[in-house]
Amino acid sequence: MNIKNEIKLIEKNKFASCIPLISADKSELLADVKAAVENGCDFLEWRRDYFMKGAILKPEEELNILKEIKKRMKTQGLIYTYRSHLEGGAYETADAIREASIKTAIESDVADYVDVELESNDLFLARIRDVIKNNRTQWIASHHNFNRTPNTQEIEKLYLSMEAKNADVLKLAVMPHTSEDIRHLIIANLLHNEGSKSPMINIAMGSLGGITRIAPELCGGSMTYVLGTGKTAPGQMNLVEIIALREKLGLI
Repeated sequence: MNIKNEIKLIEKNKFASCIPLISADKSELLADVKAAVENGCDFLEWRRDYFMKGAILKPEEELNILKEIKKRMKTQGLIYTYRSHLEGGAYETADAIREASIKTAIESDVADYVDVELESNDLFLARIRDVIKNNRTQWIASHHNFNRTPNTQEIEKLYLSMEAKNADVLKLAVMPHTSEDIRHLIIANLLHNEGSKSPMINIAMGSLGGITRIAPELCGGSMTYVLGTGKTAPGQMNLVEIIALREKLGLI
């Protein structure tokens, strides 16, 4: 049996919603999990970089918190993200600390996915991938550009690099400045989507990128990140707003 079939999957070209948890401490985290589950989202993302100002936790402490999250979930999947400060992480944390925590999450049998940046240090990324090979957790390879939208050739190069490193999900978040940026992103997404078996997550941040959050499956993606207790990226909306807009567009 392939143990990776047992996880909650992000499905290719199928809408799913995810609430990031940017909680500052354990009591807040568990309250935020409860609220997110009641909200009816499909996935939760524990943004570990926000937790206790990047505090170093012992593996058993990290594991116990992951299990506490799992106990409060219903049908939701869990994404574990210890974001690098170089791509929007809340605090600057040494790679060795992040690596230990990410490995604990992978081996916990709780996290369905870990989101790890494509442009991480080669050895750091290689060690993370080695742990993933022997566990149920899958890898979301992510790239974030908070300044601009790469051109279509640059976007395709990023996706090909993710594929070459055997990512399970390809994630790209960019900042558009014009409607042309949105068109270029969507065109690049759809073109790669046609020839790839991998689910994709592609987000245009800010108010211009609303269509990629409301109808990701029409833009070459699958999942949208929605508001929980606070924004983790510009342009996030709450799930009620998104569902209402999807109904108006005839997507539900």
